[in-house]
Amino acid sequence: MITRVSTFGLGSTMMNAALTVQSKYAETATQKASGLVAATYGELGAGAVPLLSAEDMMTQMKVWKSNTEIAKNRVQSMYSAVGRMIELLTSFRSRLSAAKSDAGSAATLNRAGRDLISDLASQMNLRMDGRYLFAGSSTGSPPVDTAKLAAPISFPSATNTSYYTGDDERAAVRISSQQTIVYGVGANSDGFEKALRAANIAAHLASSPLNTVALDETYDVATKALDTLIATQSALSDISLRLESAEKHQTLSLDLLNSITSDIKNADLAQVTVRLSLYDTQLQASYSALSKVTHFSLAKYL
Repeated sequence: MITRVSTFGLGSTMMNAALTVQSKYAETATQKASGLVAATYGELGAGAVPLLSAEDMMTQMKVWKSNTEIAKNRVQSMYSAVGRMIELLTSFRSRLSAAKSDAGSAATLNRAGRDLISDLASQMNLRMDGRYLFAGSSTGSPPVDTAKLAAPISFPSATNTSYYTGDDERAAVRISSQQTIVYGVGANSDGFEKALRAANIAAHLASSPLNTVALDETYDVATKALDTLIATQSALSDISLRLESAEKHQTLSLDLLNSITSDIKNADLAQVTVRLSLYDTQLQASYSALSKVTHFSLAKYL
C-alpha cells in the first residue's frame, strides 16, 4: 500500500500523457498511410462543410461537362452532314446550269433529282448514339419520309414540309447553373426544305419539250437552299466553338475544385512525417519515464 500511495498520482498523470501521445501518433500514422487528413467527414471538423460543398459542385460540373461534350460531338456530326448536303447541292446545281444552257434531257434530270432526294434524306436522317439528330425531340424515328413528297403542280412552288415527321423543339444543353445553349436543327428548317423541294421538282420535270419554267424554278430554289445551308453550317460552327469554350471552362473549374478538395482532405506528407517523428520521440520518452516511476517506492525514502 505504501508503494501504491507513493507513485499513484504521478503514474496516473504520466500514463494519461503517454496515452494522449500514443493516440496522436496512431492518428498521424494513419494519415501517413492513407494520405488523408481524416477517414470520415465527421473527423474533419470545420473542414467538412467546405469539402462537401466543393464535392457537390464537382459532381454537378462533371455532369455539365459530359453533356457539353456529347452536344459538341452531335453538333460536329450535324455540321458534317450539312456540309455533305452543300456538296450534293453544289454538284446538282452545276448539272442544272448545264441543262439550262443546252436544254438537257428531262430523263437525266429526273434521275438526278431522285438520286439527290435519296442522298439528302440519308444526311437528314443522321443517327448518332440511337438518336436522330435532325428530328427535334422526336429522336426515336427518322425525321424525313421521302414517300410523302408529292409532285409539284404549280410554279413558283410553295414551301412544303409534309415529309417531316419530327417536331419543332430544338435540342439544348445546360453548361452551367445560369446558361443553356440551344444547338438543335430540324429537318424542316428552311435550307433542308428548299433542298428537298429542288430535288423533287427535278425528279418530276416534264419532257417533250423540257419544262423550262420548272427547270428555272429548280435552279432558283436550289440556289436559295445552298445559301441557307451555308448559313446553317456557319451557325453550327459558331455553336461548336461556344461548346468547346464552355468545355474548357468546365475543365478549369474541375481542376480548381479538385485542388480545393485535395487541400482539405489530403494530408501534407512532409509535415505528417515530421510530426510522426516528434510523437515517436515523445512516446519513447514517456514510456521510459513511466517505467522509472513504476519502480519508485516510498519505503526507499523512509
